[in-house]
Amino acid sequence: MLIELKISEKTSPNVKSAFDMTSVPGGVAGAPQRSQAGKVRPLRLAHVLVFTADVPQAIAFYSRVLGPRLSDRSGDGICFMHGIHGSDHHLIAFAKSSAPGLHHCSWDVGSINEIGKGAMQMAEKGFQKGWGLGRHVLGSNYFHYVRDPWGSYSEYSADIDYIPATCDWESGDYPPEDSLYLWGPDLPEDFVVNHEAQN
Repeated sequence: MLIELKISEKTSPNVKSAFDMTSVPGGVAGAPQRSQAGKVRPLRLAHVLVFTADVPQAIAFYSRVLGPRLSDRSGDGICFMHGIHGSDHHLIAFAKSSAPGLHHCSWDVGSINEIGKGAMQMAEKGFQKGWGLGRHVLGSNYFHYVRDPWGSYSEYSADIDYIPATCDWESGDYPPEDSLYLWGPDLPEDFVVNHEAQN
């Protein structure tokens, strides 16, 4: 899987993205009518997760040659890396697989409500397969994944951890049962895409 890198101005946020958990007092309806809910438009591409045959080598290469730092990992199965100038918990992640490929692109939205509305918009367009609503452990973000036509996923994501440039983040190595999600529906069997068959 080819990845093109270009030197440019920093585009990742300098602070944690805004996250709305506004509620309403008793006696007031908190949700709009569905017809008035409005469209969800992601704020930005937040991160990508790609497959690699060797997670430790990916960590070594990307950290030594390109500069991102390890945020967290789960053994040799998956790792998450952040930017040194301040970024979300991960800008890029690597998961072990027998073949290279794209697992998902993550799109930042501003609330759990927008994650749900985004999932609804995709379902109305015929893309019902996915996984969520849930919350990840590593990164802490709320999520919903939608299966795309070529077998990868798009993730609606909100409230991911942020690592400022001045923070000395201590990366952890977590067992698999503590690394994927805190709560949500059971992981579908086809969530890990078989790229060997597609490539």
